[in-house]
Amino acid sequence: MGRPERPLDASNGPIAAFAHDLRALRSRAGNPSYRELARTALFAPSVLSSAASGHRLPTLAVTLAFVSACGGDRTVWERRWREIAGQAAITGETREERVPSLSPAHVAFDPAQVTHSMIHMTRPAQLPMGSSTFVGREQALGEAAGLIETASPVKTPLLISGPIGVGKTAFALRLAAEVGPAFPHGQLYADLGECGRESQSANSIVRGFLRALGVPTHLVPDDPMQRIGLYRSLLAQRKLFVLLANVRDESQVRPLLAHTAHSQVVVTSRARLLGLDDTRRIDLDVFTRAESIALIGRLAGAARVQSEYEACEAIAEICGDLPLAVNIAGRRIAARAEWSIAYTAGQLADHDRLMDALCVGDVNVRDRFAAAYQQLPTAGRQAVQQLGLTGSGWTTAIGIASTMGIPIEAADELLESLVDAGILQRATVAGRYSVSTLLGAFVADAHRDAGPAPVTLVDRRARRTVLEPVRRVPGTTSDIH
Repeated sequence: MGRPERPLDASNGPIAAFAHDLRALRSRAGNPSYRELARTALFAPSVLSSAASGHRLPTLAVTLAFVSACGGDRTVWERRWREIAGQAAITGETREERVPSLSPAHVAFDPAQVTHSMIHMTRPAQLPMGSSTFVGREQALGEAAGLIETASPVKTPLLISGPIGVGKTAFALRLAAEVGPAFPHGQLYADLGECGRESQSANSIVRGFLRALGVPTHLVPDDPMQRIGLYRSLLAQRKLFVLLANVRDESQVRPLLAHTAHSQVVVTSRARLLGLDDTRRIDLDVFTRAESIALIGRLAGAARVQSEYEACEAIAEICGDLPLAVNIAGRRIAARAEWSIAYTAGQLADHDRLMDALCVGDVNVRDRFAAAYQQLPTAGRQAVQQLGLTGSGWTTAIGIASTMGIPIEAADELLESLVDAGILQRATVAGRYSVSTLLGAFVADAHRDAGPAPVTLVDRRARRTVLEPVRRVPGTTSDIH
């Protein structure tokens, strides 16, 4: 037990009366020790003791931290502090010297008790630039905005999923622009697809978010769980839009999710992340043909599209109406005004050169498929090669089971894993899965340059992908459906 405090005479002036009442507030709270108060107030015990000593008026931050820790009314005490500070009329009496706030290394950290007075309110604006050529998706945008704007006690995370190149992040950015006024305290953004090492994943992202939200370095907890707790507490206090893009699996993103009354977390992922509880979902499909044509027109000019409408339709068909592929084709058309659209359609129609043609600058379709392919287990890679080389537009679990010599249950799980990898989509017919022309072009492109043994293939930009030899089953190629 600490030494008893020196008695105070409240009649000795407003500062003494202020300190006397702080002590009374502490007494009504059960008379916790100053060390116990420090765990919640985030100021050193000596600072809190000095606040109630009556020697000088404590700072407003210390006062509010003391009051909050004792369960007092912050508004009432802040009004009283300002009245006394005005009466003192001299800065030296309203400033407490040598009172640094307590580092989390010195006390048990309670992130839920961090107050606005200790954290400078900043408005982060971390979202990357959205697309000025965004088209379509009106129904999906309306549905997503409705889910976010629905009046409810908490805002649950929203997951936007879909296959490779379907435009999930572009959709999320357009959604953020539409619902932005509801989140005036700013936007946070992290691309989890770039988190290759554990040290770069959730804990590192949370640390960066806290700094962006104005949390001083000395108030960022060293303990990962406490750091995440503080992040969630700030989401609960503010109205923020948080976009977590290119998530690979549930464990990668789960620490960053929270149910809050004001902030909205949006996640984009190729995978459906079925392991996440209480998550609302928007599943994006490829463009409609009208949306594909509209995007080409937005990029290359509506007049050119109108004059060569059939060629534009042919390009959309070759691209499988995949937004990424259509976008690249439209940019190629726009870059060569002297070329007819039909000429570009002819280039894309050459199946042997399709992967090379679907490239503009540092954006290409080949790399997207290669990245997903390289993350698959051996069985998944073998299935991709079988699917790509048949040239069919669909497959079933029965066909894969027959071709690969595995049980139907295993084949079904394998195809579902390819859906989560963004490589396949479920077809409109139950039990069938769509196999895009682009997947076939990707696999064929790799095998054309591959020898009998596993080799490394190099494209024009020195990017690399590795395909294992296909295990062919004689007489079953046509049975993959």
